[in-house]
Amino acid sequence: MPAVLRVALIVLLAAVVDGEAVAADARHLVEKLNVTVLSTNLAEIHGRGEWGWSALVEADDRCVLFDTGNHPDNVLSNAAVLDVDLGCVTDVVLSHHHADHTGGLLTLVDAFRKRGGAMFARVHVARGFFLPRPRASGAEGNTMIAAREHLAAVGIEVHVYDRPTEIMPGIWVTGPIERRHPEKNYPTHLNVATSEGVVPDYIPESQGLAVRTDEGFLVVLGCGHAGIVNTLDYVRSEIAAEPIAGVMGGFHLFTANDETLDWAGAQLARIAPKNVMGAHCTGVEPLYHLRRTAGMTRQSAVIGSVGATFELGRGFSPGPLAH
Repeated sequence: MPAVLRVALIVLLAAVVDGEAVAADARHLVEKLNVTVLSTNLAEIHGRGEWGWSALVEADDRCVLFDTGNHPDNVLSNAAVLDVDLGCVTDVVLSHHHADHTGGLLTLVDAFRKRGGAMFARVHVARGFFLPRPRASGAEGNTMIAAREHLAAVGIEVHVYDRPTEIMPGIWVTGPIERRHPEKNYPTHLNVATSEGVVPDYIPESQGLAVRTDEGFLVVLGCGHAGIVNTLDYVRSEIAAEPIAGVMGGFHLFTANDETLDWAGAQLARIAPKNVMGAHCTGVEPLYHLRRTAGMTRQSAVIGSVGATFELGRGFSPGPLAH
């Protein structure tokens, strides 16, 4: 066999054997990225604050809405005030089933689906999203079980994931996140019905969105019930071992004690995200605590408010009070 053919065969065999390396090389990079906060607790000059979270992710020529806020019309109203066009949204990613992240879903679906086309055509959730949440009164605590019937009735596809999945070029959902660290960023007084019986609801479906760029990942969280550290480590180990260009959303640390915040800050220093925007359930003082412990600055670690943005190449642009 000629030497050139032998070399080509060796390279081909190496590519087949080392499939993970080939897959990593073939993954897409988003070249243009802008994220706008449409729902969070703090509103400054424009929009209306609420206990909720939503962000519009515009990646190249695609639009994904991550969570839909709490009050039914708040995301729709804030988008109008901010002059943000939600007509580009084809896909909705929901971080978990709680009402402060899903409350606007049906309003948005009804507003845009009647226009036809591909708007709001798909909803993406992680395994466990539709599990029953029995209340002491006997009522069902998961409103998304009934909402699923409405989504089906208007022709929306619901996709449920059990692992990290690229839903669009360069745009990933994490699916359920492996909890390697003992972060317990969730209330402990609610229950979930699983195959092993009724247990405290640890929110198994808690997931994030990861956008892959040449600067690294921009990771969006809802409440971070799986833990911000668990989430970032999971993205880097299960999708690609690349830097974190930014992480934004709720980290559910507003009741965390100093010991927990010291640990989280030290872990962030290890992971070294370039930019951090804590919003919704993060808490103001906890964000400042993380900033100090992780050695970040007023420019690189900020509070998120309605209308705040992330732009690839520029980082976060928070409101005037949010530094």
